[in-house]
Amino acid sequence: MAVHDDCKLKFLELKAKRTHRFIVFKIEEKQKQVIVEKLGEPTESYEDFTKCLPADECRYAVYDFDFLTAENVPKSRIFFIAWSPDTSRIRSKMIYASSKDRFKRELDGIQVELQATDPTEMGLDVFRNGKLGISELCHKTFISLNDDKPVANAASGMAVHDDCKLKFQELKAKRTHRFIVFKIEEKQKQVIVEKLGEPTESYEDFTKCLPADECRYAVYDFDFLTAENVPKSRIFFIAWSPDTSRIRSKMIYASSKDRFKRELDGIQVELQATDPTEMGLDVFKSRAN
Repeated sequence: MAVHDDCKLKFLELKAKRTHRFIVFKIEEKQKQVIVEKLGEPTESYEDFTKCLPADECRYAVYDFDFLTAENVPKSRIFFIAWSPDTSRIRSKMIYASSKDRFKRELDGIQVELQATDPTEMGLDVFRNGKLGISELCHKTFISLNDDKPVANAASGMAVHDDCKLKFQELKAKRTHRFIVFKIEEKQKQVIVEKLGEPTESYEDFTKCLPADECRYAVYDFDFLTAENVPKSRIFFIAWSPDTSRIRSKMIYASSKDRFKRELDGIQVELQATDPTEMGLDVFKSRAN
């Protein structure tokens, strides 16, 4: 997902010059680009900000929040808000969730992150609860705060079991597996290997290992012939997110994908599929060349 230069420019103005109280960002799906939708004047209030977030559509936003410490010292924090109301489209939720970490990296200076599905999860009391210090506030909202540096969210911090990297290296270097299916263990907050495919197993064997109503990651070592009849192979990464899977599961898998992929050095092609037709053998063949 591309990021329009104006997003970075306006964020720098907010951070360095405090010329904006808040910025609301929107993903233009047709252009596959994040753009600035709304700028808040420095005099505008938190209520003005919340009115700019649509009740049934996802958005990103940043908010420059002023507060007093326990020692009565005035400070400010730049909040990043991932707004994903329950009534928004599932496709929109997935696009915003999967693009969030990439977009945040373009905004150097985010200090606190909030993820909200309804107004109560990002109320002014959450921002400034008088009984909470900043570090406690961040703990309550599942975000850890470093006083001076940007923070990573809980999803992007999903652990990866060493076996995932080991088995991927075996597939890549030794070709001892045809495919690997990975699963997120939500309780342990960890990606694990769920299934290994023998080198002799087929594409059909692989697809049978993907549950019809649960998300998974997978890699597949695909052999093919070029137009010049030269045998080659490509390692495909598949983000499997069927329409019938739980929304929470879709969000977790989407927001953890890029972090997990970085652990698998050697991915050559990526496919995102919500039903079998989006990752059929014909799709593999067309993407391999």
